[in-house]
Amino acid sequence: MTKAIVDTIKVTNNYRTQMTYVLIGGCFLMIAIYVFNVFRVISSTVALQKVQNQTASLESNVENLDAKYLQLSSEITPDTLADHGFVAGKVSDYISRNVSLGSVATGGHEL
Repeated sequence: MTKAIVDTIKVTNNYRTQMTYVLIGGCFLMIAIYVFNVFRVISSTVALQKVQNQTASLESNVENLDAKYLQLSSEITPDTLADHGFVAGKVSDYISRNVSLGSVATGGHEL
């Protein structure tokens, strides 16, 4: 009878030791998952801040270019265009308004 009690105590202690190892292993696994998730959150936050900084930089560049465009476009007049060689175009071929649609189509000017 004592041998059965001793064997039962040994088996119970063996299971207790195994369960303790399983719980400690589970705790380490959960700690590793937690550390990995914290690292992911931190790296995502850093990446988001970099993207926001780049976006702000691009927006300021666009605003500067827009201001330059508005300044330059306000200085353009027909006289300054003529100084650079731009002249009003001459219309050589045109469709008169009193011609019927059929003759326009046969003349090669399809609408």
